[in-house]
Amino acid sequence: MQYILSLDFGTSSLKASILNERLETIKSIKEEYQFEVLNDDKIELNPDELFKAFVKCSHMLNDFMPKVDMLVYDTFSPSVIFMDASGDYLYPVITHLDRRSLNQSNEILKYFGEDRYQEITGVLPFAGGVSLTSILWIKENIPEVFSKAYKIAHFNTYFYRKLTGFWGIDHVNASMTGIYETVKDSGWSDDICETFGINKGKLPDVIYAGNVYGHLLKSISELTGLKEGIPVAFGTNDAAISQIGAGNSNSGDILNISGSSEILSIITDRPILDKKYYIRKAVSPGKWQIFSIVTGGFAIEWFRKEFFREIDKDKFYGDYLEKLIKKNCKNIEVEFSPYLTGDRHSLIKKRGSFSGLTLSTTRDDMLLSILYGIHKPILEVFNLASSFLKLNNTIKITGGLSSNPSIVDLKRNIFKNYNFQVVNDCSIIGNAKLALQSIKK
Repeated sequence: MQYILSLDFGTSSLKASILNERLETIKSIKEEYQFEVLNDDKIELNPDELFKAFVKCSHMLNDFMPKVDMLVYDTFSPSVIFMDASGDYLYPVITHLDRRSLNQSNEILKYFGEDRYQEITGVLPFAGGVSLTSILWIKENIPEVFSKAYKIAHFNTYFYRKLTGFWGIDHVNASMTGIYETVKDSGWSDDICETFGINKGKLPDVIYAGNVYGHLLKSISELTGLKEGIPVAFGTNDAAISQIGAGNSNSGDILNISGSSEILSIITDRPILDKKYYIRKAVSPGKWQIFSIVTGGFAIEWFRKEFFREIDKDKFYGDYLEKLIKKNCKNIEVEFSPYLTGDRHSLIKKRGSFSGLTLSTTRDDMLLSILYGIHKPILEVFNLASSFLKLNNTIKITGGLSSNPSIVDLKRNIFKNYNFQVVNDCSIIGNAKLALQSIKK
């Protein structure tokens, strides 16, 4: 029996699963960690805490560790990290929730303009949405970190280096930096690097996700109980690998990740640009993603904690939501602007808000407005994509909220005339599926 350890690094927790060669889950565990909010705009994660979660999960799965034949993983991103020549971090991970770099966004636009920058990178220089803004913030505010950095990349680079000693970054994560020629898929942009004084030598070589470039070091084996020298597949972004896990690889295939964020990812073989969405590389060669993200479950959970404290959490997400959605899915007068964690599609700072409130507005009205409001931005992108791309009639859905039948029913009402198919553990399965496919090539 062949065993695979698959790791899914999210923004707030690590999920670790043991799979067999048939991609069946034998055992899964989760270990939480906490990102640090330094103020409203600076949101970081300590790489040591992420690595400790990995070690702790390996100890909880200790019966399987000596039997594991391959390690695979994915990570949240953008997840900017500065590293020295030994692979040690010089500054904590700047997460995709971070909004400190609005001034740097404006600086980029001053030199390039919206159209020229997007024609290179596939995206506008949104603070937190691309790595370049955070990199320039460090360069301007903590120059010693920038100057000392041997490599600047994402957390997936750091983790692979720590496990194997190998440097690299995959095409998907490279396309999320705002430095890569994403539209042409042709490497790091000389224009951008020269304009902002970024030595291309500080950027890792761009490689293929799922391939094995290194094997587990003895030091990591001793910490975890994993066998020294087992192959480690290079990991990619969590949303991108979820497409693989969902069985999506063709142009027009759709994945909705419904969890702490609402994410829409549509595979395309034509990188058509629009300021309403990102163009990112897909894992599959010759393909891109039309990508949109907005606050999702975080908004629902915030409202539950603040306004439904007397209701048990399981009951709230069960009977209460089900009855509310079935009874009141029409004529919603309150509107919710879903930007409680800012807007990764905006060059200006946004905040969440309600409008249309009256003295007769109830908390149920406001909750319904949240449920519908978190879908409006991705529905707009969905409609834009359908104007130039033949979309699959079935939308695959995964993530924590996908297990809630009432939420899935709500989505069917919003995305009219489309079917929804719930697919579980997409990132965990996608990691292993991609690695096994790469080995067979």
